[in-house]
Amino acid sequence: MKKYFFIVFVMSLNAIIYAQNTKSASEDFNAFFKKFNADQKFQISRVVFPLKYKMNNDDFELTDYTMTKEKYKALNLNNKADEKYLKRTISVKKNKAILQQRGLDNGIYVDYIFELKDNKWFLKTWVDEST
Repeated sequence: MKKYFFIVFVMSLNAIIYAQNTKSASEDFNAFFKKFNADQKFQISRVVFPLKYKMNNDDFELTDYTMTKEKYKALNLNNKADEKYLKRTISVKKNKAILQQRGLDNGIYVDYIFELKDNKWFLKTWVDEST
């Protein structure tokens, strides 16, 4: 009986350790970003709504906007065809990633900000200072 109790105890302990390790492992940003651009349903599930973002208005003043889930259109932030006129730089820090898109002589200047929440990446906002 003691042997049986010990085996059950060890198995329970292993299950708890496995669950903690699985829970604490953060999602890889590169894998997330690839899926974010390839799967529209996944992308929508990984956007913080209502989406608050900043964008230049008609007078080139940075203005706050809010977008609902219904108005959101899927983004393709990794389109290789754009590389002719757009430079992308991604910087990933502990729980924040920023995708900078800079136009090559065309006025595009956008930062997409992603945050790690509960070990999953989400698009939190963007700042579009394009002219």
